[in-house]
Amino acid sequence: MAPGRGEPAVLEVAGRQVEVALGQRLSFALLRAGVMIETPCGSRGKCRKCRVQVTAGDWPVTQAERDQMAPEELAAGFRLSCQQVVRGSGTVVVVPELQISSQKTGISRLGAAAAPTDPWYDRSLTAARPLGLALDIGTTTVVAALLRLDTGEELAGLSTPNPQGGFGADLMSRLSYAISADDARAELQTVVVRAVNDLVARLCRRAGCAPEQIVAATMVGNTAMHHLFFGLPVEDLALAPYVPSVTDAIERRAAEVGEGLAIHPRATLYALPNVAGFVGADAVAVMLACGLDQPTPQVRMAADIGTNGEISVAGPSPLAGGRHRIVCCSAPAGPAFEGGEISQGMRAGPGAVEAVDVLVGPDGRPANLTVGVIGGGPARGICGSGLLDAVAAAVRAGLLDLGGRLASGPRLAALAPGLAARVTEGPNGRGIALDPGVILTQKDVRALQLAKGAIRSGMELAMRAFGVGPADLDALWLAGAFGNYLHPEAALACGLVPPVARERLQPVGNAAAQGGKLALLSDSARRRAETLANMAEHVELATHPDFEGIFFEALGFPGPGPAGPSSP
Repeated sequence: MAPGRGEPAVLEVAGRQVEVALGQRLSFALLRAGVMIETPCGSRGKCRKCRVQVTAGDWPVTQAERDQMAPEELAAGFRLSCQQVVRGSGTVVVVPELQISSQKTGISRLGAAAAPTDPWYDRSLTAARPLGLALDIGTTTVVAALLRLDTGEELAGLSTPNPQGGFGADLMSRLSYAISADDARAELQTVVVRAVNDLVARLCRRAGCAPEQIVAATMVGNTAMHHLFFGLPVEDLALAPYVPSVTDAIERRAAEVGEGLAIHPRATLYALPNVAGFVGADAVAVMLACGLDQPTPQVRMAADIGTNGEISVAGPSPLAGGRHRIVCCSAPAGPAFEGGEISQGMRAGPGAVEAVDVLVGPDGRPANLTVGVIGGGPARGICGSGLLDAVAAAVRAGLLDLGGRLASGPRLAALAPGLAARVTEGPNGRGIALDPGVILTQKDVRALQLAKGAIRSGMELAMRAFGVGPADLDALWLAGAFGNYLHPEAALACGLVPPVARERLQPVGNAAAQGGKLALLSDSARRRAETLANMAEHVELATHPDFEGIFFEALGFPGPGPAGPSSP
């Protein structure tokens, strides 16, 4: 029976009943009830990632669902939660289950944080075993680590999807939602603070401690995530020229952040400073972890690659007479590297294609592809590192040309039979069958090209502003979950990064989280972070006169020799 006027509907989800308001989008209702729903397409009904199965209730089929799902799926009750409106009570099954790889919580390969020599926590709050919380609020994933403040020992680390993703997968769609209604910004703050508090409870259970023992915390994140976490105005950040409300470091009591962080209420939360529109506290944390403030004869680039990529170049600059400089920029890659906007994209977890290589035949020519799946079972989808591998392998094998077009006609016929047989027509269009259930489509290749084109353009413009080229880079450090687990050879083959010697390309783990830990343990590290933010010279890509030309050049794939925007 339908609820009466003014009464809430009751949804049964995962064995529990939750009350939701009538008339709201089902995906939002589930998010507000604490059920994680992904909508990387920005709730446009185009990605299927928010798919649910409704087994009771009134859920009429929408046109978007007819476009995205087969008749048998619709008949079985499958719907897109971003397209459904709650009309009454019902039962909803969320599919598939989200799985987060433990790789997300990994410490930076730059090395463990040194034991603190100048802790800054309030010693009056605890007498023994003081604990600290380091938070990395990413666009896609929230990472939390629990550390002892007196020894620097890390007791536990966990991660969870950022529930704000249900309101928009990329930064701009999320900011657009934040300014769409009076209470939207507060809603985005509430869901992420609750996600953090859930992580805190789980960390404390794992470490066998009480939340009140956590007497200090640090937070890093890009400028948008930073502002939404603190509930700051984002109207100027959502529109060009993308001006943040705050760039200075922030200190708050834990009880003053949204509904309150579930740690000691008088604990100090310290957020590292931002630099500019989309070069935020996470970029500063990467600079801190990489020591980019330290003068050195080497020129180093650090690139944190994810939904929003941040790039920094540091060292003696030829344009400043050899003076030490830091030049930085941000590149809006979108969610492709995290599996978003990819027809069968998923996060790294069991069933994800994570590695693809070319099998060479006895004649020395490409004969087929080899595919690696996390967990070793049948493939369910493809994660970011697998996507990069697959495209690089497809180019090497001749399945894709240097412009990213699928082989067809005589070019397809000239391929080895094992390769040619992989080109097929699937439910999402023509593509390359990586596994019986996973097809890399032409549209997926284009999404990767757009993402890698944005990152590569940022690297090129940062180098130009600094006065160097790829041959001048002594080190290129790749940070972030995607940057850490991609295969460097695939990054070079796809033109994601400039043509540097393989040994100079080094994955360095979650350097943003590492910088947050350093700032948690050391007051001098906090001061260094503030100095880094002041030193950094920002290059705005959106208004740069050369950006469009470099971006379009970066969309293609390199040939056998050096190629791409850096080539003569």
